[in-house]
Amino acid sequence: GGQSAMLMHASSSLLLSSSSPPHLGSSLTPHLSCSSSSRALAFRPREPSRVVIASALEGRGSRSFEKFIGRTRPDKVPDNYGRGGWYGMVFSGLGPAGAAVFTNPFDVAKVRMQLQGEASSGGKKVYKNVFDCIIKTLQSEGLEGTQRGLTAAIIREGSKNFFRIGLFEPVLDQLHGTEHKTAPVWKRLVAGGISGAVGAMICNPIEIVKTRLQASSVAATSVGYQGYKYKGFLDSFRVITRQEGASALWLGTGISTIRSILATSANMTVNSISKEKLLHDPHYAHLGFKPGAITDGVCAMFSGLACVAANNPADVIRTRLYNQPFKIVNGKRVGEYYPSTLGCAMSILRSEGPLAFWKGFTGHYLRTGPHYIVCFVFIGYLQRGARYLKEQDNRRRWESEMNTLFVKYADHDTKTWTFESIQNAMLSAVEEDSQIKRTQSKERIRKDAEIFLISLHKTPSDSINFEEFKQVSEQSPHVPADLPC
Repeated sequence: GGQSAMLMHASSSLLLSSSSPPHLGSSLTPHLSCSSSSRALAFRPREPSRVVIASALEGRGSRSFEKFIGRTRPDKVPDNYGRGGWYGMVFSGLGPAGAAVFTNPFDVAKVRMQLQGEASSGGKKVYKNVFDCIIKTLQSEGLEGTQRGLTAAIIREGSKNFFRIGLFEPVLDQLHGTEHKTAPVWKRLVAGGISGAVGAMICNPIEIVKTRLQASSVAATSVGYQGYKYKGFLDSFRVITRQEGASALWLGTGISTIRSILATSANMTVNSISKEKLLHDPHYAHLGFKPGAITDGVCAMFSGLACVAANNPADVIRTRLYNQPFKIVNGKRVGEYYPSTLGCAMSILRSEGPLAFWKGFTGHYLRTGPHYIVCFVFIGYLQRGARYLKEQDNRRRWESEMNTLFVKYADHDTKTWTFESIQNAMLSAVEEDSQIKRTQSKERIRKDAEIFLISLHKTPSDSINFEEFKQVSEQSPHVPADLPC
């Protein structure tokens, strides 16, 4: 059962693509007479080979082709393979985690730029810009200082983006469906917002630890509150839980969620749209973009800029909330500098002005831009690698199935398919279906076998080897069963 159209497709592809008729011995070309009463095989001088396949397919009275061979080629890998499901989520975590190793110094500089000038911690300003911050940190704290919080950054990127990027495609598929080609902008924004919110709420404890570790410094150039001294990533959780309570790990969840919604919706929307435009829009065809690392990197650069523009104010507020000292009032933890997210925003606006919400913008983009470039390039490589391995696996399975079938009916001496082999294979396939068997005669199967050999430019006295059979079968396109005569 299930042995369908590979043979028919193989023969039809050759016949339809042939510009001149095949010649068998003399100058005769095979032709099926197309009449309502007969489909008899005949040989007529130099008639177009297209007529042969059209006559064979017209009406589809013969069913042996349909039951002859199961699959015409290896199973096609879905277009979204590696982008959705567990593979997509795992790749979405691995890519950013690897990128964090290269971009963490800019993240450290961003955090410190956002903390300097904070009125509540003395308003100290040390750094002129993000590059000055990195240089002074390197001079006073060494390479270790520029990579503060690296463990937390890697774990944060891996875990948060597992949801933030990994859920984007599945959520968009639920909102838009998979049958439509292009999702509107608002659906992409909603999908990005949902996946960003999930990632932020789940990973907030790691965000707090990362921010405090990156802000911590014993150098004279330190800025912001410096009361948090942790030995490392795991020690941070232990100290926070013991001194501030487990609820402190969820401090700032509201603003962190808002920030992630803004960042993810902007990032994923711009990234997906720009990729579609560069790869599929005729207006950009002259640019010559093709699927690969360059396209992934260019789209990530644009999406990173959109991300920073959308979420920098929320990022400044979140950094201040995460790093502020606390006090216990009536058994509850209360921030000493800012009582709430809104209070923090109003305090920054009154004491530092509206431009303070854009502090660290350059450092933020210099960290986010390269981070997203490396991140999406890594993800792209992982997705294409998974797709390639799946295609190879499908091909191995297909070749195994085809080889099993070929060997079953092959001539034991020559290891090839003869005219008799083809008839036996067709007859066996037809006999599995009693309904077909009643309408299918051995004479008709013989004629179908002749058509197959003719389509390969062979005569019934010729034979075919496995490589010929496999090559023709794999390359044959689907031909509609109701092709007119």
